[in-house]
Amino acid sequence: MTPSLFAGTEAKDEYTFMTTPDAAPRLRRHHETFITDDDFAWIGEQGLDLVRLPVGHWVLHSDPPYVAAADILDAAMDSADRYGLKVLLDLHAVSGSQNGRDHSGKVGPRQWYTEREHRDHTYRALAELARRYRDHPALWGIELVNEPTDWRVWHLWHFHRTAYRRMAEIVRPGTHLVFSDGYLPWLFRGTIRGHEDNPVVMDTHLYQCFFPWDLRLTFEQQLVRARRRSRLIRWLTRAHPVLVGEWSAALYSTAYEGRGDEARRAYLEAQLEGYAGAYGWCFWSYRTEQPDEWNFRHLVDSGILQLPDRVRG
Repeated sequence: MTPSLFAGTEAKDEYTFMTTPDAAPRLRRHHETFITDDDFAWIGEQGLDLVRLPVGHWVLHSDPPYVAAADILDAAMDSADRYGLKVLLDLHAVSGSQNGRDHSGKVGPRQWYTEREHRDHTYRALAELARRYRDHPALWGIELVNEPTDWRVWHLWHFHRTAYRRMAEIVRPGTHLVFSDGYLPWLFRGTIRGHEDNPVVMDTHLYQCFFPWDLRLTFEQQLVRARRRSRLIRWLTRAHPVLVGEWSAALYSTAYEGRGDEARRAYLEAQLEGYAGAYGWCFWSYRTEQPDEWNFRHLVDSGILQLPDRVRG
């Protein structure tokens, strides 16, 4: 997303980046300049109303080599409120790594599943976020953990239920508590029974570019599949509201060859049709350094992504 930040290093995640020379001031400059108050203003001008804001477990308290950025998060929350936006605080990276991917903070073993101390650390990190922003007018919800992926689903079932119960004792009534489907919506549907004071919402990420079966579909079949997502969302919604917490214009590398921006527009429109019955959606991501299929700001400004009238209005 931001290759210039990592330029001159061999870092593959934030953990290894923070061990490189001058990492802390470089990251600080990035935090202060990549997303600013003007960006929240632009989001509000588009008629959007929710920002899913990913944070690491170290955001409030440094956990070397990670460096905290509580003041940056405070400023983002205040900017969101200034422009009439709500925020879903998404615990995107947890101690021990919930998926072994770079966006969990550290590439490697998924120790979050095997060592209880990491899950206990996550409970504490969630509680600290909840206490700090409990009464902030921009807080819409808190996501318990982003994209946990492992076959030991029983650990995640227990974590979600325990985290929901503990968080419901801290957050103010009306705060949404969001749990991930772990890319297995059929196994997680209905596994948390929330109460009306703190609505429970499932987060599902509906990409069509990462798995082997995605490569076997023609472009036209990709459009059909995107529209048919409405069936899954309708079925899941019978148990609880569903948020499409991440989606993009990305397909496998050759999907758009010779097709141009009209194909990207068609794929985006097909997805919006498929997600119409969801509680809401959040695009991944607001901005990247490249004008690509992951860059929401670029897609909207260029006219490739045309927001629905119900959003614009």
